[in-house]
Amino acid sequence: MPSKYGINVEFKNSSIKDTKIDTSTPIAIIGDEPELRGLRVYNSVDEALEEIKGGTLKQALLDLQASSCKCQIIISAFEKQEEGITNALQGIKALEKVEQELALKPKFILMPEYNDTSIYGALKQIATRLRAVYAIELNAKNETEVKKEIENIITHRAIITFQKVQRMDKTTRPASAFIIALYANVMNSSEYGFAQTYSNRQIDGVDNIIDSVEYFYGEDCEADRLRAMGVTCIVQDLGIRAWGRGTRDEELGLSSLHSVIIFDRIIETILKSQKEAIDKSMSDYLKKVQDDLDAFYRKLVANKVLIDFKISLDEDLNTNESLAEGIVYITQKTQEVPLISKITNRIYRVSEYTTQLIKELK
Repeated sequence: MPSKYGINVEFKNSSIKDTKIDTSTPIAIIGDEPELRGLRVYNSVDEALEEIKGGTLKQALLDLQASSCKCQIIISAFEKQEEGITNALQGIKALEKVEQELALKPKFILMPEYNDTSIYGALKQIATRLRAVYAIELNAKNETEVKKEIENIITHRAIITFQKVQRMDKTTRPASAFIIALYANVMNSSEYGFAQTYSNRQIDGVDNIIDSVEYFYGEDCEADRLRAMGVTCIVQDLGIRAWGRGTRDEELGLSSLHSVIIFDRIIETILKSQKEAIDKSMSDYLKKVQDDLDAFYRKLVANKVLIDFKISLDEDLNTNESLAEGIVYITQKTQEVPLISKITNRIYRVSEYTTQLIKELK
């Protein structure tokens, strides 16, 4: 309590808030298990394997273990059905309450061995709500079949695969879990690893490719054509590598999955950092919100995630009426640093340097 007379000092911290980006990469696995049901969380793959005894969940965990994946694991377990996918769809739906029940949101969603078109739609819906990357496994065996199967798949946050691979223990497995593990490992490699991609990186845990594709580096080939369709391939090239990071997006116009991830992180960080401003005085918080945004974007530019940005309070949107209702529009324009997709080397054979040979003899 301040004194009644003399000089009083009041201290208030008005410094710019250091907005932290959530760099965690929890992986949610939806699958069948002999005994467990519902949602659970584990701090590691090994911890999950101590409780998961069988079904598609165990095999997916063994895939992640072979890939040296170091993430928290969310499990959505359901009873296996001989016919139909009702239980599988319930396993997906359970993730709607994952944040409320486990205080955790997955960054990746896996459902290995459930390759049904109805599953694709349900996975897309929950992944969109959670802003997570999810995996789709096609039933196709070659380029022609892939092209036909993906005709009606429109998504900007799915990693689409169709190949089978051989795990280190010689078990034949779908590729999806190994790609997700690779992406999670890339993101965990640094604070700003989310701005990188899994493509053209070596995959841990895979001993051999069962369904191989034609791949010639620097030449038109099956792997490149599939990549252009938004399908991720696994190829042999100085080790077993992932090839492809594209989307099948007709909604946002984002052709690279890494762009989707960057803006997911930006959106999630802004939502979290601005929560405290809701229901507070506009005169107290509006300038602070703008300053915090400026500092946040500057950090992303300094760490080569973004090229540049501009923040403004558009007068056409922020009218007397909208402001009187407590509605504020903050316009933010920015561009992510692109990844290299192609390098064209133009090599010309000429004859104009022949005289150099004479000069060397003098």
